[in-house]
Amino acid sequence: MFLRVFKNIFLFLVSVLFVCPILSLISILFTESANSGWVISRLFPEYILNTLILMVGVGLISFIFGVIPAWLTTFFSFPGSRIFEIALFFPISIPGYIVSFVYVNTLEFSGPIQSLLRDTFQLSKGNYWFPEIKSLGGGILVMGFSLYPYVYMLVRSSLKSVSNSVTIASTLGFSSLQSLFSVIIPSIRPSIIAGLSLVLMEVITDFGTPQFLAIDTFTTGIYRTWFLLHDKYSTTVLAVAELIFVATLIVIEKKLQKREISYSSINTNSDYHNKRSINDSISLIFSYLMCLLPILIGFILPMIPLIYWSIEKGFFIYEARFYNIITNSISLSFITALISISIAIIIGYTARKNKVISNIARLISLGYAIPNAIIAISIIMFLSRISSFITQYIVEISLVGTIGALVYSYLFRFFAISFKAIESGLKKTPNEIEWTAYTMGHGPISTCLNIHIPLIKKSILSGFLLVFMDTVKELTATLIIRPFNFETISTRVYELVSDERYREAAPFSLMIVIIGLTSTIILFTLDDKNQKFDS
Repeated sequence: MFLRVFKNIFLFLVSVLFVCPILSLISILFTESANSGWVISRLFPEYILNTLILMVGVGLISFIFGVIPAWLTTFFSFPGSRIFEIALFFPISIPGYIVSFVYVNTLEFSGPIQSLLRDTFQLSKGNYWFPEIKSLGGGILVMGFSLYPYVYMLVRSSLKSVSNSVTIASTLGFSSLQSLFSVIIPSIRPSIIAGLSLVLMEVITDFGTPQFLAIDTFTTGIYRTWFLLHDKYSTTVLAVAELIFVATLIVIEKKLQKREISYSSINTNSDYHNKRSINDSISLIFSYLMCLLPILIGFILPMIPLIYWSIEKGFFIYEARFYNIITNSISLSFITALISISIAIIIGYTARKNKVISNIARLISLGYAIPNAIIAISIIMFLSRISSFITQYIVEISLVGTIGALVYSYLFRFFAISFKAIESGLKKTPNEIEWTAYTMGHGPISTCLNIHIPLIKKSILSGFLLVFMDTVKELTATLIIRPFNFETISTRVYELVSDERYREAAPFSLMIVIIGLTSTIILFTLDDKNQKFDS
């Protein structure tokens, strides 16, 4: 009885903490008077157009370099294919805002590339053409080669369930390309749609990359309208419009997913290890080009300047401030990941046999689709009202601009990641194990602690690492909510880059990459072991 009451109260509180911030934000439309309509009338169309162009361009790059390299490394064997299989994950470890500032500093007019061209060919400003990195085209390239791993990761997992179909297609005389377009892509279309939807969500919610590349999008517009113009009404209009934008994308994805047929139940991965060797030169060149290009643009080229500048500014590692900032980020990320995975275990375990709780969990998981800027502003509004109420009737207090508020925003955004990991692990646990535990006298808590948690420990670690990595990289919500004079690695990078102190930002950026890369390698190892076990 006590357990049921506790569970209901816990779920109610979690639901309130998710829904109320959004309601607090929307209420501004009815409580604040509209100021100037300048932002809405002049800038709103530009925000929509730029965001749509970015979505189309980034989606196309992510589709090409998420599907084809996954297909090549899964079904074909060529020198270095195993290395490519791992390295294609690496760009996800570098946030787009770091990649963007590296390319800006390298490719801008005063950067080393253009300076070398002018000195070598005796050129002067205005008499030569050079692509502008601070443009929509630059944003598409930077974001596309930073985000394609979302598609690659999901497609790679799905490809291992269609090997029998590929074998049958080969016996019917299909060429490799015919099999790709006629058999493989139709079979894994749900995974492609899911991967692309994640990519497009990131494009919509990203703040740092468009900001550094001087691209006006929904998210940069919300940030500027709130902090520079102090226009709550226009900010809310933009935020609600972006929420509608995101909701439309989710609905489209769900409808597309419903039309697809899942092949996972009728295919096995028994032929997964029977890879075909690539011997002819043209196919080999094509394979290397498709696998090396995304790694080169999304990881290797940004890393070279970062490492060089970090060595050049190595004196930073002797400053106490450097370690304090790193400690702040790691501590926050660890606390967030620990709380998130704990809540996910509780909700995931109770949602297995309760449809109402399952629906609540899915509602809460929508937080991942909400842009960080909207989450941050919603939480500020919600906590401001709670603070005012407590101050008026109990004791003077301010919940805004605290570490707790910052962790709250992270949990709001990243809970979905940990929940998906736990849900996936629990689905693989046979019900017979739980029934056996109950017959032996174990209660729900004992069964969860002693049986389920040990069985899903890899899923727990995966969810923990994903939340930890994303929290370290998080910029927008941290900038908006953080306490006064509190710095994380990401906010320090933003401040230094905003002041055009690119080289000083390099050591901090490199720390984010090291943390992200370590987490990525561990996640790949766990995924690889799970797939070998499943096969």
